[in-house]
Amino acid sequence: MRKIFSLLALATVMMLLSAALGVYWLSNNEATTSKQDATTAEAKSIAFGVAAQIGLLNKTLDKMAQDPEVLNAIITGNSGLLRVTAEKLEKYIPDILKIRLLLSDTNEIDEQSKPRMGFADLQLVKETLKGNQLPGIQGDKGIDRHLAIARGITQNGKVIGVILASLDEKIILGGLRLAPIKNGYYELKQGQLVLGAIGVKDTTENLDGNQINIANTDWTIHYRHDEAIDVVKLGLVAGLIIIPLSITLLAIFIAHQRLSNTLTQDLESLMKAFKDMMTGTAHSHYPVDLAEMNAAVSNLIQFKRVIDYGDRENSITHNTSSFNSAHSDIIVSDDDEFGLDDLFDDINDFKL
Repeated sequence: MRKIFSLLALATVMMLLSAALGVYWLSNNEATTSKQDATTAEAKSIAFGVAAQIGLLNKTLDKMAQDPEVLNAIITGNSGLLRVTAEKLEKYIPDILKIRLLLSDTNEIDEQSKPRMGFADLQLVKETLKGNQLPGIQGDKGIDRHLAIARGITQNGKVIGVILASLDEKIILGGLRLAPIKNGYYELKQGQLVLGAIGVKDTTENLDGNQINIANTDWTIHYRHDEAIDVVKLGLVAGLIIIPLSITLLAIFIAHQRLSNTLTQDLESLMKAFKDMMTGTAHSHYPVDLAEMNAAVSNLIQFKRVIDYGDRENSITHNTSSFNSAHSDIIVSDDDEFGLDDLFDDINDFKL
């Protein structure tokens, strides 16, 4: 019986674990999908915010490029006037580091002002003469690191100069850090250069698989959802598995003990009935708890009655046979010489 209950307990444990793990896998898979969707939505929100910020700066500089004072400074080509006009424009843009009004024939870098105008900036200016270019982070880390935005200054549809704005890169990275994220890890990249990151990077795996392009720039948002194990959820699931499992095993143990005790008592009653039947002192009531044992006692009593009835029948048959054997030597036969006359003659002779 212990083996049967052990197998029953093992089967119950396996069933509960299979069901619990199956439910956990399904819920975890759904939760993972939800996290991925949420992370993608947050990445899109970040990309939209950065794009909107860059778009606003572009529009602001486009308006400045159309300002009559700016056009006049470019047309006259006076360096002093260009510098003064640029300084006036700097008052209208927050986090601005430097604004330069450059003529179309500019071929030299500027290492005097901060941040310095390097060769990358000069290349950006030359390309802007052909059409407005996408902004980018320029310069080495430190005081020369800046966000460069160049817009063409046109007259009669022809580009006659360039307005080059150097902004603190924090204007973008600050907005990135203020993004309301709840999970995941996000990187703002310019090519292979990581401009900024938010979130907790819990893996060294490459993030290139998930990326979103940012409008108005050549930047991308690379992201990954949070893959860390939710300890609270795992503990809750473990509790939901362990508690029912413990209750089930306890119930099986109690059932085994009670059945074992009941079976022991019923077997004692059954053995008593058997002994009483063997000694001829059997009666009709032997209390048992199991219905199967009650049927066994009834069958034993009935079997005893059948045996007793058979013994009585055999006894009657044996007595009848003995009686017949005892009288089988008495023979009655006809005798022709037997008569009463001879008997009376013998009596008369005796009297004489």
